Amino acid sequence: MTESPPSRVWICGGGGSGKTTLANRMGEALGLPVYHRDAITWDENDNLRSEEEQIAMLRDITRQERWIFEGARFTSAGADGRLARCDLIVHLDINRFVRLYRALRRARRQKNRADIPPAERQPIHWEHIRSWLIDYPKKRGQREAVLDQARARGIRVVTLKRTHDVKRFCAGLIKETPCSIH
Repeated sequence: MTESPPSRVWICGGGGSGKTTLANRMGEALGLPVYHRDAITWDENDNLRSEEEQIAMLRDITRQERWIFEGARFTSAGADGRLARCDLIVHLDINRFVRLYRALRRARRQKNRADIPPAERQPIHWEHIRSWLIDYPKKRGQREAVLDQARARGIRVVTLKRTHDVKRFCAGLIKETPCSIH
């Protein structure tokens, strides 16, 4: 018996873990619309939206029958509907130094690209580096509690720790065969 493909997916992980890339690949492979945290956090003028506005926007997304959402923000996963509505969580638990390297490389590549709007360019500040190397790892317990809550609700949780695992997971989706990485 094969599993049916997921229709509501939450991809989470730290900055530079590959959430956006995986979300876009999964969206293409599964024919699902993809929503990005940055587009919800920031408005078109690069201003931070209020927490209430962000939660309302996510509720509108999670009420739909088909979606992929990429972004962390574990603390609001219950309030905005992700935890109640998703049928798959893909947690990218990539090494923090690998994530930092990727983020620095991405910022360098995007710096002078005219085809990327300023709001989507991601300059690196010391606060980001501190967050990736120190703050995000300290919140592991909080993340695990949310993932445990999801498992208790019967939501499939896939944790991928290495680039090889992510590639294997994607290959399983593209072949339309269930991936057994847990």
